[in-house]
Amino acid sequence: MPRLRAFAVPLLTAPLLALTACSGSGSDSGAGLGLGLGPDRATPSASASPSASAPPTPSSSPSGPAPGTLPVPTGVASRPCTPIASLDAAGLGAYIKALRASDRTTSSYSALFMVDTGVYLRLKDAQRPCEPIRVRLSHFRVHIAKATPGSSTGGFAFTYTPLETLTVSAGPGDGFAEGSKPPGTEKCGGTLSVSYLGDEVTPRELPSQLQFPKTDSTLDWTLADVSADRVLDAVFKPPADSGSC
Repeated sequence: MPRLRAFAVPLLTAPLLALTACSGSGSDSGAGLGLGLGPDRATPSASASPSASAPPTPSSSPSGPAPGTLPVPTGVASRPCTPIASLDAAGLGAYIKALRASDRTTSSYSALFMVDTGVYLRLKDAQRPCEPIRVRLSHFRVHIAKATPGSSTGGFAFTYTPLETLTVSAGPGDGFAEGSKPPGTEKCGGTLSVSYLGDEVTPRELPSQLQFPKTDSTLDWTLADVSADRVLDAVFKPPADSGSC
């Protein structure tokens, strides 16, 4: 099951602007502009001005750019994106599973993934969606008990109770899908969170076996294997007292 982990933010730099008076040689740098990055745009500075006898220059004419704006330089292409709004569940699933992370070289890791804190997107710019990716997310309480001797489930038996199902959005930029943080664990009760597309995931589709974190692992959660094709990711977090259940 593909997944990935870490941010990469493109850096845009605006050119420096300088106005030089006809009677002097001084210049002044303009402020850098974050083109297309939101309202925090700087206003160009022009502390140097032409002398009274100098004819008007093209940059100071009324037809120039409005204060606080600059045209996008020629040759600067907008970031490419893939339209996804019209895709059905099967098409969107194929698109998501083909996404590759900006910070992982292993081809099996998807750029849309889930960990114990929720759903994230970390993506190569060339594959970025034009719209946010909407996925369904279901949380289940995992009741843990010691299995009876000879049980086919191994040392523990797991049963599931649905907690919540919702829809969350990730993208089109890198970041966290708001509202995707799973609920906490409780005594002898873990949490299984499943991200998917299409029909709601039910307890009967969940695995009879779950892997606990290894004793030498720095993580207190594991990935779970939910075999339904529409499932994108699943994360199991056991309770701290699972050994005594």
